[in-house]
Amino acid sequence: MSSLHLYPRLGPPPYPNPTTIPTTSLQQKGLAALFLFPVLSIVVVGMRVYSRVTSRTFGLDDYLILASLLFALLMIGPLYMFMKLNYWGFRMDDVPKDLDLAAGFWWNFLVQMFYNPVLALVKASILVFLLRLGGHKTNVRYAIHALNIFNALHAVAIFFTALFQCTPIEANWNFALREEPGNHCVSPWFHVIASCITIVTDFLVVALPFWIFLGLTMRWATKIAVLSVFVLGSVVGVIGIIRVISIHHQLVEGPNPGEDTFYTVLPVWGAVETNLAIICASVPALRPLFRRWFPALFGGSSGGVTSGTPYGNRYGNSTRGTHGLRSNNHDDIRLKDLR
Repeated sequence: MSSLHLYPRLGPPPYPNPTTIPTTSLQQKGLAALFLFPVLSIVVVGMRVYSRVTSRTFGLDDYLILASLLFALLMIGPLYMFMKLNYWGFRMDDVPKDLDLAAGFWWNFLVQMFYNPVLALVKASILVFLLRLGGHKTNVRYAIHALNIFNALHAVAIFFTALFQCTPIEANWNFALREEPGNHCVSPWFHVIASCITIVTDFLVVALPFWIFLGLTMRWATKIAVLSVFVLGSVVGVIGIIRVISIHHQLVEGPNPGEDTFYTVLPVWGAVETNLAIICASVPALRPLFRRWFPALFGGSSGGVTSGTPYGNRYGNSTRGTHGLRSNNHDDIRLKDLR
């Protein structure tokens, strides 16, 4: 095999200026969502950083969410190029007969490299946030650590499998190389199974706060407000399910005879899923701002026993005058006030 086949091209195959490619109503809606959700993520994460800095509680979970936002933003350009160059959102009859998909799939390869780290970093941020609350029962703490370790190992495995899913790497977008002897790509089931595992961990991360908060003595208004945010997080899992069903249909089952395979904005679901995950993971950290704006709803706890001892969280940030919450049973979870 020639050395050219061992390494991918440094850039994509030649392609036209995407701004000269016409668009459709469906593609416009997809592109609107592609840019809208990252903007919302930037706003919410910006509020989160401001909230944490002003309350002097900026920690590891905030660094993780900033890293996830960076990867989510890196997805935008490649996704836009993939949508435009491969005529997503077009009727089959309107797609050029001589369309070369290689350039679009080069950009899609970049999307895959950025997509998986986003969700892994978001889940890591949520799990670290739960650890920072402190005062957990031993089994809860072990569950958080175990899920965090699995999430990290899964993220590393998926990243490198996606990176080397085709040999040579260029076969990811140069489909002709897949027919040459010695070249191969992983089964399409890899994408389906990897997505299913991701969805399971999504729901496990969403379930953990319920395990923690439902047994906690605090005002029901506060408890409902906090838990409702994590319920919203389950929407991310639902979007993931929709996405994996579409992936299974496209890659495993294959299009039905006469199906208009281009008339969809399937790639955009990845951007919606990742940015919505960032938003949902960031909202609980906005409580200091919510307490100023809605003191009746987010005004703190009641009915719990408080401790007057200042504490430092396990990531080096300290809070003065903050009290822990605990139930009447000393074995129950004790959480620091969500400042």
